[in-house]
Amino acid sequence: MSHHNRHNKHARTQPRLPGVAPPDTLYEDYAALDAKTTLRCTADVEELILMQSIEGHAHEGHGLFHGRKYANTTIDDVARALRLNPDDVKEERQLLIDEIREFAERAAAGEKLRFAVNADGRPLLRCGSLRNVPIDPVGVMKGLYAGGLRDGVEVRRLANRRYGVDMGYGECHLVDQEVLHRLGMDGYALARRGHEHEIERFRDAGLFAENGNEHVAYMYVRYKEGLGASDDAAIVMAGKLWGLSAAVGCFLADAVDTLEKYVPQYSDQDSEIAELVAEHVELTIDDAVDLAYLCSIPEEMDGKLPDDSLRHMLQIDRKQDQCALESHLAYVGDTPYSPMVLDHGECTNVEFYDYIERRLIEFRP
Repeated sequence: MSHHNRHNKHARTQPRLPGVAPPDTLYEDYAALDAKTTLRCTADVEELILMQSIEGHAHEGHGLFHGRKYANTTIDDVARALRLNPDDVKEERQLLIDEIREFAERAAAGEKLRFAVNADGRPLLRCGSLRNVPIDPVGVMKGLYAGGLRDGVEVRRLANRRYGVDMGYGECHLVDQEVLHRLGMDGYALARRGHEHEIERFRDAGLFAENGNEHVAYMYVRYKEGLGASDDAAIVMAGKLWGLSAAVGCFLADAVDTLEKYVPQYSDQDSEIAELVAEHVELTIDDAVDLAYLCSIPEEMDGKLPDDSLRHMLQIDRKQDQCALESHLAYVGDTPYSPMVLDHGECTNVEFYDYIERRLIEFRP
């Protein structure tokens, strides 16, 4: 790829801070994952996505980390371990977001778009599946709108109040990891424990920073602990509520939410795209609240429902030649799909769609 920047091999032997994975282990874990994984997208985009999976492996102790957790590891650390130019990696991820934003702008301008492709006819996210799914641009905008807002703090608060559920929520901030270390915390504590009443203390301590040095990272700060949500359910529920095109739009919004974690200028870009299309869809914030509720994971279903990352959504099950996204779109579109196990084995797609049907009946008796 164009972002390769060869460094001396010895430059990647030491982590930059406590809680950051050793560069050699990051390199080896990437190589191991890449060797066994094929995504339904081009090789260049696959590399951009797999890098984020290695960050997740380091946080959770998965893969070649063998249970050792490195909660302060960032995608920047992964890029450097792979001897790639971090600035170029960020730019390439941003370009994928920009194409989705441009698609939304064209849809909002009233163009008669028939497929989720860019102006040159290449599928968004370079995901070949999207070449073959006819769409209605207004439907895609509905998915971009509700999907782009459903994870927001205020939308989840409203869903908790309206439906009596207890979803957790938080936001990403630029975090100075040196300050984080001085506060006796790491990325795990920041992301897992509720900090709603500590935000001002964090600000006063200088935890929230601006772009500018290698120790500043875009990190998730949990405000409230509580139930999680399923991206799979969000995509499928959007499709059941507003049609197949809305499922495509919700998937694109989730992809933006993933990609924006490592770009040149950090912002809440899925929400920005939602605002861009807001006046062109017959939906309101109430619809985003409904979607947030419908994709929340009930307590009794914790560990029994999938929450596929972008990598798992596009990862091809070689036994079926099918990825989770293709299965979900086929189910919503009432076309054939093959049985497969979702995410980390929580359930099969058939079991998941049975759950979706039950949940919708309870929601709309």
